[in-house]
Amino acid sequence: MPKSVHITAPWPTFEEMVEDLDIPADRRAELDELARKTFFQIEGDRKASSGTASGREEKPRNASAAD
Repeated sequence: MPKSVHITAPWPTFEEMVEDLDIPADRRAELDELARKTFFQIEGDRKASSGTASGREEKPRNASAAD
């Protein structure tokens, strides 16, 4: 039985993938700005919701973990 061969290629960069989409530069800029706004909104929502519901500080479960 012949040995199997696994051929790999490097992953394309983000810029190479964008070029393959053939999106005009001005539209790309609009999409980039929209993506940035959405990312920062999601991050802000995540940070706001990461606080405790009761407003109290949570105590560490293990005293040695606090050190």
